[in-house]
Amino acid sequence: MSNNEQFIPLSVPNLAGKELDYVIDAVKTQWVSTGGGLINELEEDLASYLKVEQVTAIQSGTAGLHLSMILSGVGYGDEVIVPTLTFIAGINPVKYVGAEPIFMDCDDYLCLDIKKVAEFCENECDFIDEKLINKKTKKHIKAIVAVHVFGNMVDMKSLMTLAAKYKIQPKR
Repeated sequence: MSNNEQFIPLSVPNLAGKELDYVIDAVKTQWVSTGGGLINELEEDLASYLKVEQVTAIQSGTAGLHLSMILSGVGYGDEVIVPTLTFIAGINPVKYVGAEPIFMDCDDYLCLDIKKVAEFCENECDFIDEKLINKKTKKHIKAIVAVHVFGNMVDMKSLMTLAAKYKIQPKR
């Protein structure tokens, strides 16, 4: 590891900045939940940074995935491609909206194997009326959940190209 790199352990809290002060403040003000004085500031700062009108902070990644399923129009009878290596929190939101997960192998970096996803789409699905349909189940594959594992990133450029090709995109 070079002098410019700092190792961040997976299971040890990193309290190098103001994090401990924020935790103490949350306990003292009794806002140890999904609210508190800094939430509005966070939302405003994010909206400004992203150049959007509004941002909503949520309490967990699971809640974020659940919300994204709803906003993307994923629902009962749909299918969602998910990685085999993930926490159940990456799968639960698919089930919450009544959709079914389609488990896909991971690559050498423990992330969704984009080549396997492409092969699945090409060989085990039909593209009919701008919809990717699973040949076996006859269900519409409407989303892909990308999970970045242990600091390894899914090849998002390739995944987004694949998603665009098969119209697996958020509802607008």
